[in-house]
Amino acid sequence: MTAGFQAFTDTGLVQIDGTTQNYALRQRFDVATSVGSINAGRSNAGVQYMFNANVVIFTVSAVKPLIALYSPNAYVTILQCSNNKNGSWTVKLWANTATTITVYVFDQASAAAPSGPGYGLQVFDANGVLVFDARQRIARVIDTQSGNINNAGPGWGQWAHIDQRMYSWSYPSVRKIGVASIGTAFISSPTGGSNNGWYNISSLQTAGNVVNFNYAYYQVGNTSHPNNDVNFGSQFDWRFMAIDLSNL
Repeated sequence: MTAGFQAFTDTGLVQIDGTTQNYALRQRFDVATSVGSINAGRSNAGVQYMFNANVVIFTVSAVKPLIALYSPNAYVTILQCSNNKNGSWTVKLWANTATTITVYVFDQASAAAPSGPGYGLQVFDANGVLVFDARQRIARVIDTQSGNINNAGPGWGQWAHIDQRMYSWSYPSVRKIGVASIGTAFISSPTGGSNNGWYNISSLQTAGNVVNFNYAYYQVGNTSHPNNDVNFGSQFDWRFMAIDLSNL
């Protein structure tokens, strides 16, 4: 920026400026996963196959949502976050078991402006649009992590099948951590049609200030274990953003 307000952290990182929208908490609620279906793949003939899995679908009102999850009792991930073009978004979550997940919906500061009187610092851009309000509970980013299960490039290829990868990160500077901006590694094979086959999926568990990652194999119905995976290497990509939920 050439002019306007800037605030820096003690390490020199720009925390607030006069041009960038901050993300503020707009809504918090719990959802419960139960038996539903996930996309298992489509045949060359156009047949869509589905697998039973623990899922939940919900809709939120937002301009550009950042969905953060807190799940101490199960591994979860985001399968879908689609714009309904009417000020709402539909979100679909997967879990490795039936569980309750706490959902935090952050949105641009201008879309989550507090109502009523208050006090504190406000920052606006050159067009008069609110980009920060001290009354808002801001999404504080602690870390970002990303990777590829097979260290594969994005193109089509064949790789030895991996049943499981597990990682863990601890964030002692906070009391409670959530995960957002999730990219899910996912491959599947409906070897016998709907509800028969297998899939691998990456998911995250957050408990206190620890994030656990699990990329795991799931068998559906009566199917043989795969030896190789033939798919695009980009399907092994995963990522997440760690958000401080301590005071939210």
